[in-house]
Amino acid sequence: MKITMKYLGLVIAIMTLTFTSCSKDGEIGPIGPAGANGTNGIDGVDGQDGQDGEDGNANVTASDWFEPTESSYSVNNPRYKALPLATNLSSSLLEDGVILVYYDNDTDVYLLPNHIFAPDGSILKSVDSKTNRAARTIYINIQRSDSDLIPSEYLWDQSGPPYNRGVRFRYVIVPSNAASGKKATIDYKKMSYEEVMDHFGLDY
Repeated sequence: MKITMKYLGLVIAIMTLTFTSCSKDGEIGPIGPAGANGTNGIDGVDGQDGQDGEDGNANVTASDWFEPTESSYSVNNPRYKALPLATNLSSSLLEDGVILVYYDNDTDVYLLPNHIFAPDGSILKSVDSKTNRAARTIYINIQRSDSDLIPSEYLWDQSGPPYNRGVRFRYVIVPSNAASGKKATIDYKKMSYEEVMDHFGLDY
């Protein structure tokens, strides 16, 4: 009987421990204070600047080579010729743009004006461009002081012998918005013909 009572007491003790360990959890305690902020890391090294993009020619006005004939000239005197190279141009282009007029004598290309001087410093021959803003026209003026102009000095003959086919002209107008900012530091009139063509991606 004593042994039975001992076993009974042991069973009751085990059951009590089991129910106690499986009892419902208590309420969640309050949230603790936030921890201190960590130290900021060291900033990374700045990357290198990218290369500047190439200049485009979307706003640049450029003509093809104009090959004059006798009838092209509005004034056709023996020692003086006047050629209207471009007409009905935009007033804003003529007022604010950079106007470059080129002269090809079948040997080299020159930015106008172009002069040939006598030994005493006087001008024997002048090839120049003038802009008439009222008429919105660019004119070519060819003048010789010592003799009459010969055809190869004011005409172009495509079938003529190489380096002696005559003269022809073209123009490039850079608008003010394309000549601002970074490009404002560029003096196109100090660049060679090839440099200007390459700069704007134009055909020679």
